[in-house]
Amino acid sequence: MDKNLYISAAKGDITIDLAIENIKLVNVFSGEIYPANIGIYQDKIVHVDHTGKEDLKAKEVVDGKGKYAIPGLIDTHLHIESSMITPGAYAEAILPHGTTTIVTDPHEIGNVLGEKGIEFMIEASKDLDLRILTFLPSCVPSAPGVETTGADFTPDVVQKLIQWENIAGLAEVMNYVGVIEQDDRMLKIVEAAKKTGKTIQGHAPFVMGRDLSAYIVAGIDSDHECRTTEEAIERIRSGMYVEIRESSFSMNVNDLAKAINDKDYVPNVTLCSDDVKASDLIRRGTISHVIRQLIKEGIDPVNAIRFGTINAAQRLSRSDLGAISPGRIADIVLLDDLESMMISDVFTSGKHIVEKGKLQVEQTKIEPPQEFLQTVNIPEISEKDFSIKVNDPAAKEIKINVIDYSNNITNFIKVSVPVENGEVSLEQDKGTKDPLIYIGVFHRHGRNNNQAIGVLSGFGIIGGAIATTIAHDCHNLVVLGSNKKDMVIAAKRIKELNGGMVAVEKGKIIAELPLPLAGLMSLESAYDLTPKIDLFERTLNETIMPDNNPISRLIPITLAVIPNARMTDIGLVDVNVQEFVPLLVE
Repeated sequence: MDKNLYISAAKGDITIDLAIENIKLVNVFSGEIYPANIGIYQDKIVHVDHTGKEDLKAKEVVDGKGKYAIPGLIDTHLHIESSMITPGAYAEAILPHGTTTIVTDPHEIGNVLGEKGIEFMIEASKDLDLRILTFLPSCVPSAPGVETTGADFTPDVVQKLIQWENIAGLAEVMNYVGVIEQDDRMLKIVEAAKKTGKTIQGHAPFVMGRDLSAYIVAGIDSDHECRTTEEAIERIRSGMYVEIRESSFSMNVNDLAKAINDKDYVPNVTLCSDDVKASDLIRRGTISHVIRQLIKEGIDPVNAIRFGTINAAQRLSRSDLGAISPGRIADIVLLDDLESMMISDVFTSGKHIVEKGKLQVEQTKIEPPQEFLQTVNIPEISEKDFSIKVNDPAAKEIKINVIDYSNNITNFIKVSVPVENGEVSLEQDKGTKDPLIYIGVFHRHGRNNNQAIGVLSGFGIIGGAIATTIAHDCHNLVVLGSNKKDMVIAAKRIKELNGGMVAVEKGKIIAELPLPLAGLMSLESAYDLTPKIDLFERTLNETIMPDNNPISRLIPITLAVIPNARMTDIGLVDVNVQEFVPLLVE
């Protein structure tokens, strides 16, 4: 039997490939920080000198210059598509920030392109220095029966795809209502994953008490959607993994830190980024940013690092990741400063890929099929498509159900609106600081001709119109505006661009962000896309949408699994009961 070279390297019988010397090791097992040297053979750590004095004979020696050494950071839940860039571009942007492993749920592209989209993301994630673990989308569509998307991952489809070699688990089970109410579809999907023994991730905003217990009993034991201290405490006490999130759109650290800052080390807390746009990705990173925010909230730095390393590895049943110890993959990050998480160097699988904060290795990128660049399949849109007809042509006023965006949680409110020539007229509301606006959702995936019209309050658009093909999770075309003329122009331009975001004011296009890959992503790097994101947001802030984050406000309008009121291509949805609400009040 041939000798195991890793064992030989650990014993010192053969020369190791790399020694990282003169570092302060952050030991995620013991919670200590002390001088140490690290020995690496090929892709693994084979020896750690816990004295910092041993001479490790190696082919290459890196002087750590007294920097802190921590394990590579692990992001336990995200969607690459939300960054608006491809996996290769994502890797280039995030590796300098110390994240070396991510769990990605490609349900965005899955809702647009189905199985083909999942296959593309898997292929595009290969041969990168970033370790990408792909989880199978569990809810395509996210809310069956109240929306239509480009695909339908039935239990039979999930049972087939969950067995793919490159699928590491079942991604967030968003239809928590279906699970708790024992919907046959959702129970079969969860059961298919349980049979494989692969990790199952949760999504259960505001679910508490007996309903939370029912969700856990079904086999789901994590949640990145808890937003309050009370939710986090109950989940931790119930043995769930709380995935503390700080995204571009949901900042939860402040409230969730209160659930753990009076405790010592909590083993069932991990960290995630969920949805981070490219501009935030390159400026602040993801998990390093979450750790910084936790430290600011009073969490011990070593414990915060544990959440983003060893806890995450244990959650994923990856005994080869998450620590700097013999037998683990050599994912190592050197920090200039612990509390600020100032990252100097990054090693992945023993390769020195980031030096002095700069990526040294270009990441692989693959070209998508042409059909993936032409996914906005909508008929010609005219002003009549945004008309809200009333039953009584002589009516001067009518009460309607409006989605109110005044607070962070959407709700339905009843509002009386004027009627002109047999249809609702919102354009009389001109000059108000925050008028009621129209919203139209159009199916764009070629499966039907669905379109629905509604009204929003408190959204923040004071004039003009905005159109987007990023609209979680169905990613149908959404057009919002104060007048129909601008809405039509925005919709037409989106089709010409093959997806993205467009803003129109007084008949002129004032800003656009082309995202041709599935209407979700650019083929550019994060560095090239960032100034375009910045310009789009700045232009809207200076014109038709002041004092708001435009992208943050736009993308969740159709997400029918986040309380309480949403809108899809079929109509208004009461999320909590997954039922439609009429636009016109009887």
